[in-house]
Amino acid sequence: MATAELRTKIDRLWDAFWSGGISNPLEVIEQVTLLMFVRWLDDVQTAKEDKAARTGKPVEDPIYTPETSGLRWSHFTNQVPQQMLATIRDDVFPWLRDQGPRESTYSRHLQGARFTISTPSLLARVVSALEEISLADFGTAGRMYEYMLSRVSAVGHLGQFRTPPHIMQLMVEMIAPDPADEIVDPACGTAGFLVASAEYLKGRKGNSQLEDEAVPVDEGIFHGFDLDRTMLRIASMNMLLHSIANPDIRYLDSLSEGLAGEWGKYSLVLANPPFAGSLNYDATAADLQAVVVTKKTELLFLALVLQLLKPGGRAAVIVPDGVLFGSTKAHKDLRRLLVESHKVDAVVKLPGGAFKPYAGIATAILFFTRTDSGGTDSVWFYDVTADGWSLDDRRAPLLAPGRLGPVPHEGELSAAEHSKNNLPDVLRRWAQRNDSERKRKPSEQSFRVSKADIAAHEYELSINRYRGLHEVKKIAQGEGWRLGDFAEIYPGLIPAAEIDRTPSESHGAGIGMRVLHPSLLAAKLPETDSLPVRTNEKEPRYRLQRGDVVGRDLAEARHWTVLPQEYEGVQAGQGLLVIRVTREVVPPEYLAEYLSSPQAEQQFRRYGVIPRIRRRDLAEILVPACDGDFESIRTAISRLREGVEEASNIQLALRRSKLSIFETSSKNERRIRLEQAADLSSLTAQSLRKQSEPYRIFQETYPYATARAVRKFKHSLTLPEKHEAALQCIESLILSLGIVSLALATHRGRQNIPEIAKWAESVSEGGASLGHWVGVIRAVGADARESSDTAAGLAEATASKKGGKGLMSDLSALVSVRNKIRHGAGPRTRAEIERSLDVLQELMLRSLSASTFLAGIRWVHADRLSWLPDAGKYEVSGLALMGDHPDFEPLEFETMNPLADNSLYMLTRQGEVIPMSPFCILGDCPRCLAPELYYPDKLGGSSAFLKSLDRGHELESDTIHFALRKWIHG
Repeated sequence: MATAELRTKIDRLWDAFWSGGISNPLEVIEQVTLLMFVRWLDDVQTAKEDKAARTGKPVEDPIYTPETSGLRWSHFTNQVPQQMLATIRDDVFPWLRDQGPRESTYSRHLQGARFTISTPSLLARVVSALEEISLADFGTAGRMYEYMLSRVSAVGHLGQFRTPPHIMQLMVEMIAPDPADEIVDPACGTAGFLVASAEYLKGRKGNSQLEDEAVPVDEGIFHGFDLDRTMLRIASMNMLLHSIANPDIRYLDSLSEGLAGEWGKYSLVLANPPFAGSLNYDATAADLQAVVVTKKTELLFLALVLQLLKPGGRAAVIVPDGVLFGSTKAHKDLRRLLVESHKVDAVVKLPGGAFKPYAGIATAILFFTRTDSGGTDSVWFYDVTADGWSLDDRRAPLLAPGRLGPVPHEGELSAAEHSKNNLPDVLRRWAQRNDSERKRKPSEQSFRVSKADIAAHEYELSINRYRGLHEVKKIAQGEGWRLGDFAEIYPGLIPAAEIDRTPSESHGAGIGMRVLHPSLLAAKLPETDSLPVRTNEKEPRYRLQRGDVVGRDLAEARHWTVLPQEYEGVQAGQGLLVIRVTREVVPPEYLAEYLSSPQAEQQFRRYGVIPRIRRRDLAEILVPACDGDFESIRTAISRLREGVEEASNIQLALRRSKLSIFETSSKNERRIRLEQAADLSSLTAQSLRKQSEPYRIFQETYPYATARAVRKFKHSLTLPEKHEAALQCIESLILSLGIVSLALATHRGRQNIPEIAKWAESVSEGGASLGHWVGVIRAVGADARESSDTAAGLAEATASKKGGKGLMSDLSALVSVRNKIRHGAGPRTRAEIERSLDVLQELMLRSLSASTFLAGIRWVHADRLSWLPDAGKYEVSGLALMGDHPDFEPLEFETMNPLADNSLYMLTRQGEVIPMSPFCILGDCPRCLAPELYYPDKLGGSSAFLKSLDRGHELESDTIHFALRKWIHG
């Protein structure tokens, strides 16, 4: 890891490029790489000259001749900036590219490289910054380059799925390379896996040496292929700066070119191949199609890895979750091949945000061995829920540097640290995979699954298939759950004697020293910076976490509360009870509501006259079951709390207004106060709706595209960003409502409504406006009300309220405001943006609040259908596309009618299963390589032009074109 001083130097270097007009991160690292190579050549020449001086012999294989000595770094860096720029641009760079030395792999990939530094001042600043970094110290130079690569990946220009270094280290530690291995990465990118393998081998050979001492490793064992020459140069330099000057880094299109000469050559493959792409059959190597017939690159790369391995060779490959449970013939055939003909060793599920900020796709690491004779008896699974870094777009470290990664530098992690970094535990349990791990249950974080069970489930390798879901369902069918079966209960341990409540003493104290004392629990949690501070710095046995349910152990008003993110790391005071849900059979919000009820209080045992709860008794209480999924339960609880808070606020305001009526004043003023007090009785939860809490519910429970747009709005930092995010949120909500309306009308045979015909005509003639979509929503809602049809909640949501107000009025107003802004009449000054945002936010919040029926309509992507002869029904497996995270929740349900694979459906609360195609599909975005929800924007001659709901990314589809044409003329 780069030191703070080194990071500062690199940041200054980056700033120099930025101020000099070069802002593309990939171009920055390309230019730095070129200059570093020139400097490295000079260092090599100097070393050769020193050796010749010591031995009295001529310089062996000199890089520079007397004629080219002026091209050396040590020569031209003494020139004035103008002359130095001319020397590098006109002499050094052409010499390097055309007839320069071949001292390293890097020099063989200079074809196509460009020198783009165009100003003397920028070149002088860059050279000065590079002079401060020693290339002779491979440890420092390597860390410098790794930090630069992390700067590139953070802005998303180095490929969507550049692997985080700690994930690469985990894979290398698990697969344990040997000096006798031949190691290959067929999609090497920056050569991160090869560098990690080299560092691992150097650590094995030099355990007694200092960290920065380079231990020789055979350079010939490292092999990497890529089809991007810029990546080849960066990969070569990355290896060179880690003391591997001549690895086998080659230009190869691994999937399209015949690699028969490479088959069976390698004993170790480490890779993170491209996800979600596809190739035409005729563009794919025939020998790969012989392994698996598919266009999907993630499957083709697995076939390639298998072919590259020699018998006994091992592989660790990052794959999207779809590879593990996909239902196509190619998915099943490839999994069957790996399980039956070879040996699948392990599946390590990574957390959903592992590749953020530039991708949120769910992934896992697949470990297998080529045997050609089977050998899979059982597969080891591990569910990584925390990798040491936050899983949002910031990916900030959650622990000190020495506590991060799979091999912490400062000893074993505590239980609290493990909850933030599972990687050391992965290695510990991996070492016991053939021993104690065989005894673990599927409900635990790691466990083994027999080959027979895997074969019985169509060779699925998804951990969720085997996580004890059936056991949870069985429990849920009863009258309730025993609290101790799905939660751990902790007592608060920090005594009052160790708490300093003096405000002046608590000022500036960190979150880790704050204590939540039970006396502070009330209707509303206090701000964390107002919590008292513990005087004893001893580490507590445990700390509070987000999602913990806390309450008082001694009081009639226990104030059961679900802790927010801000309380992560706070200590628990004596008298506090902490409930931590370990198995998600009930949402924490539901649990807190139940514990606050008289029914729960009646279950608590009393000791004398003191109503104290003991831990063991709390574990024995039964929590009643509640039908419905987590999203709908949370939404209902949120609405309940909103009403309670609203009533309380209005009651308080009304009481104050009532008291003010009869204060000394004139009769006119008294009349005004009376009117004000009367108006308060009809207020809604206006104060609450100005807060962000409702947005969290929308973000967690609404259909994926709208939920993600809400998340973007919530997390936008600047006014212009928030204003644009509000517009995108409005557009996504209208499109989601429109898609639901079209699907409902079509399912009921009501697609002949005039507004739907206008929408279809506009799509056929160049594109439907948001106004057309709003017209469809209004018309379908009105038609449903006339037919006494709830339309899954659309009828009530779109009904006009008193004074013509309501959802449709707000949507029409939003479209009007949005169109003015999009057509050039938007705000320009900060004051104008603030006023415009106030208008948008008020209308948007009302519209989102009026559309809560969307949380009860689950959008489901069906991927497998099976017949249940005993029940006379079909069982459907798929993914619920709800909430803001693309790590979609697996879902199973039963239906009387057969459904199409790989299609979208709506599941209503009334039990209807309604097709959403051709109005909405789930597809892989060719731009961001992640799953997106698409709607038809316009029809061409032979293709439908689709757009993603919340990003506007485009996709063409001849299948949707045919289906939509058929629907229009049907």
